[in-house]
Amino acid sequence: MSSNLLDVLKKQQLRWKILAALLLPILLLNLYYLTQTPTNDGPWLPQYEQLATIDVTGNEVEIKNFRRARYDQNGQISGLDYSTRRVNLSQLQSIWYGVSVFSDIGLAHTFLSFDFADNDPVVISVEARQRPDQSYDPIAGALDNYHLIYVFADERDIIGVRTHKRNELVRFMPIEADEPRMQRMFLDMVARANALAVQPEFYNTFTSNCTNNIMQQTDIPAWQSYLDPRILLPGYSDSIAYVYGVLDDNYTLAQIRAAATIRPQHFSDADPEFYRLIRDNYLQAISQTPATSR
Repeated sequence: MSSNLLDVLKKQQLRWKILAALLLPILLLNLYYLTQTPTNDGPWLPQYEQLATIDVTGNEVEIKNFRRARYDQNGQISGLDYSTRRVNLSQLQSIWYGVSVFSDIGLAHTFLSFDFADNDPVVISVEARQRPDQSYDPIAGALDNYHLIYVFADERDIIGVRTHKRNELVRFMPIEADEPRMQRMFLDMVARANALAVQPEFYNTFTSNCTNNIMQQTDIPAWQSYLDPRILLPGYSDSIAYVYGVLDDNYTLAQIRAAATIRPQHFSDADPEFYRLIRDNYLQAISQTPATSR
């Protein structure tokens, strides 16, 4: 056998070895995923122990396992209460969009707060449900290490811990929607939460995270944007909302972001008027902003 032929065979064998080395981890991951089944069986971290389930009768809404968690200065839970909340869908007055940025590169958490005019808004926060031995990591989240959970909670729980305990940059802004659309968004998220109680799913950093789950309940075509870095990096997700008219187009996005940035040094997260103060933060700032049509 000629030396040239031997060289060709050796190169082919090397290519096959490289290809096998690349494909083997992918194959093992696929086999791993095929053998994993999402479950609602515990144990879970205390703040994720209970799944919210919601009964809707006409306009009357009963939220079971509505969460009120409180945190110490280290961001650890110091108090946790689950209760039943009742709201009336006909009293839904506004929806506010929250973006909590915890990294300069745009890693963030997003959530919606529904204001039923009872001074106790309902926040719906789509999160990675974690077990006692887990902590959140975006890479682990891409490998189906967490389960998906829709948390129904008050604003001091979801927002206060981020503004006053974790020192995250939180923007909180109203969305543009008429009454039927607001009600549809709420009921769509209710249906999603109820479905997860029956058929659990995995959380995924890229395909099933806080932002693209929220956008499935809005008029934003998230299915077209899964690879949009503004969804993969939710700190920029408000720019998608702005493009699709979800935010007030009388102002530039930069103006809205500036007005929406919560300034925690101006009030305490323990203030009973917390819900009003974080709204006044935006409303007062935007009222002093010159309107600029985009």
